[in-house]
Amino acid sequence: MFRWKRSWPDLSDRMPLDVLPASNGEHVPRDPTREERLVMDLQNEVGEHVRARLGMSRRDFVRSAAAMSVGMWVLQRVIGGKPVDAHAAFCELHNPEAQLANLPGEFIFDIQTHHVEEDGLWRVTNPGFHAFFTAAWPQSQPWQQHCPDVNRMECLGREHYVKEIYLDSSTTMGVLSAVPSSPDRNPLPTERAAETVQFVNDLAGAAQDPAAWRAVMHQFVMPNRGSYGGTLGENSLYLQDELNSMTAAVAQYPYLRAWKCYTPWGDIPNASGWFHDDIYGRAMIEHAIAVGLPVIATHKGFALPSFDQESASPRDIGPVARDYYDANDDAKTLKIIVYHSGYDSETQVAYPGDQGVDSAARGVNSLIKSLRENGWSARHFAPGGSPGTAGDTGDGNPERHANVPNVYAEIGSTWRSVSGPNASQQAAHLLGKLIYYVGPRRVVWGTDSLWYGSPQAEIVRLRLFPGPEETEARAILAEQYRLPYALDGDVDDPSVNAHSASAYIASHPNAGTIPGWPVDGQAHPDRSIRNGIFGRNAAVPYKVDADAVRQAIDCSELEQLKSQGYVQNAGTAAEVRPLASNVVFGPRTRRELFASVWPNKPWAP
Repeated sequence: MFRWKRSWPDLSDRMPLDVLPASNGEHVPRDPTREERLVMDLQNEVGEHVRARLGMSRRDFVRSAAAMSVGMWVLQRVIGGKPVDAHAAFCELHNPEAQLANLPGEFIFDIQTHHVEEDGLWRVTNPGFHAFFTAAWPQSQPWQQHCPDVNRMECLGREHYVKEIYLDSSTTMGVLSAVPSSPDRNPLPTERAAETVQFVNDLAGAAQDPAAWRAVMHQFVMPNRGSYGGTLGENSLYLQDELNSMTAAVAQYPYLRAWKCYTPWGDIPNASGWFHDDIYGRAMIEHAIAVGLPVIATHKGFALPSFDQESASPRDIGPVARDYYDANDDAKTLKIIVYHSGYDSETQVAYPGDQGVDSAARGVNSLIKSLRENGWSARHFAPGGSPGTAGDTGDGNPERHANVPNVYAEIGSTWRSVSGPNASQQAAHLLGKLIYYVGPRRVVWGTDSLWYGSPQAEIVRLRLFPGPEETEARAILAEQYRLPYALDGDVDDPSVNAHSASAYIASHPNAGTIPGWPVDGQAHPDRSIRNGIFGRNAAVPYKVDADAVRQAIDCSELEQLKSQGYVQNAGTAAEVRPLASNVVFGPRTRRELFASVWPNKPWAP
């Protein structure tokens, strides 16, 4: 039985929506804009009015769905340039998108979650990492405001991981991911990660039932370990050890679902990265296929100060996706999940065309260019397209959507970076480009939590995007990316509104030709692009039955924790999470970032 604390001293009294820039430690946070500061100020002002009308204490109110609704309401008003009226906010308070319960058709599968082994030997063998974690993740406030444990690592440990992700958010299922480190210095060794996954699944009452698991995991693989910046063509000293570890892990860990790797990281800071299409990367890919787990989750984009910046480029994604695809044998096909979608803090605009992008740079456009120069973008798989023929020559029908067969674009930390009040159009371009060039079934959800605390605000933001005030974002999605219903469109045919199918079916006699679409005059929100992004898309490479998991969770101990006092007034505007921390982890300024990663010398894991 998981025994959670019933009281939590000195909890923060801040509102739950925090739109100020924060870093996951892999990039410099930008300065906050006037609009972001305005959102923070106005939600406090409106929140106090609503709190008084509801007769709630500040402590309870800031942990309620009402407070989240206020934050989102203010955000939409600021985006739309409309005046804020506290009384109007109270009248419009009911906002089901702010609740913890899953909405119709929703399966939230967070494929990028993290925590550390709070009492591990790595705190001694890897002092640089220990200093980084203790300094970087909290804001400038002392830890004790959020976490009363004397050992600061407890705040990033297993119990807080379960609380922030599974109790304080609508997350249905998660992938416990890995960070780059050699085996003797790893902040979360694979065996301890497996214990956490087992712990979560025990709470879910699903340890013996794979169809109902609430957590699965990665193992970190470093094929270049021991290369010490050697020239390509030279095997790393420990390549065979890494491959042997992969073989052993498949046999040992039933929860293992993919390999996590960081191409920008190596033994020598700034100098010893690698690529998936070099000797190290291909050896790893071919071994992953040989051991029966051909799924790789690769960090691209965001680059720590000591990462090999060149190797953070996604230029190798297109070649290996094309080279390791077998249309007749899924077991021999590499599934590559591009974490962060290659994003590196760049401003999101429309893809400028192949001539205007260098795939060897970093960024979302570079990911798209890598696919296109290998004839492997969604445009090449659209009707009339020619996969394998590079550039415009191989493009199919520009009005029809399609999917790259074996590449997935993950948006952990990326969505958070582009979904603030000053970035509505950036958010539209980010999602629109990925949907159009990678595919509506190939954009997948991740949040980088626990690093940022609870992901609930990010979840609610995607539920609402684009909101009624975000007219320019809606226009961008409709006109530039052929998404007339924005994220409510059907994942196989975005011209269908998955939330209101009857009108479409009445006027389209061939509606039954849409794969999997039942011609029954009913809405099918489980088929929306939004719910695909939230989890149903990633369920495919991770081999998860989304509906089976949804059906199995109601009676689990994990859900009972919510219903037996942890969450009060569930499903209403007054829904309260009395122990929610309302803290966003991560350095908020350039000064805080470099104070944490460069206290005495350039930091490296």
